[in-house]
Amino acid sequence: MVSDAELVERLREILRNADLETTTATTVRRRLEEEFAVDLNGRRAFIRDQIDLFLQDNAAEGQEEGDENDQNDAVLEELENEDAQEDISCIDTDVKKKGGGFCKPCALSPQLEEFLGVSELARTEVVKKIWAYIKEKDLQNPKNRRKILCDEALRGIFRVNSIDMFQMNKVLSKHIWPLDEAEGPSPYEPKRKVKPKKGGGSGLTAPLPVSDALVKFFGTGEHELSRAEVVKKMWQYIKEHELQDPSDKRIVLCDDKLKELFEVDSFNGFTVSKLLTSHFIKTPQR
Repeated sequence: MVSDAELVERLREILRNADLETTTATTVRRRLEEEFAVDLNGRRAFIRDQIDLFLQDNAAEGQEEGDENDQNDAVLEELENEDAQEDISCIDTDVKKKGGGFCKPCALSPQLEEFLGVSELARTEVVKKIWAYIKEKDLQNPKNRRKILCDEALRGIFRVNSIDMFQMNKVLSKHIWPLDEAEGPSPYEPKRKVKPKKGGGSGLTAPLPVSDALVKFFGTGEHELSRAEVVKKMWQYIKEHELQDPSDKRIVLCDDKLKELFEVDSFNGFTVSKLLTSHFIKTPQR
């Protein structure tokens, strides 16, 4: 029988090299079963917990050091750098499934068209201009430069008062569509706007409906977030408010907001995923 330590070590290797947009707990478990030639059905809960811990660790490390393994984050970090913005050229990415690369001209939403003053622009240019605006208006939170403080113009695009720089790229994607999908009565209403879930399955970063209490806690107005995003945001909040016990950083000391959300005074950081489980709303499968 394979040991827990062996499972955890290999599980983390798999996740570090996996596409979290498509990887699921089931695919990880089956990969482990194949490699170790064992039946892991009885250890599904353990594997799910270890996946959550991996996402949690990545979120915590990303807050302190920057997540070098997240390709989207790396692109944003590069675009934020002023020197990189001066030298940016067409990027040959692996994200071909999204429509032919970031440098292909795209149709812009009415909100983004009003903000930029053009109806078509390459994705790289959109991100570059957004960051130029943020720099010019000095809209990064001085205490946490990953946070963008939206002025009236940016609120028209993001619909929130502040946004994490990594989440910003995802929201911008909703305003940028390939031109060949912007046909019909309205060029800004592509049919691909809502993608149906296949057989109820989802990747670790697929958005899920969250509770009203969690929406209120984050205060961004987002009613759907992935497990990875929620764990990441939660650890950002814990770090920003210095809620880890100085004598044992595994223990989180709840402030009033966390007490209201979790109904506990403190908790072990490793259990944050379990505490969050009740705040994900299960939707009936068809």
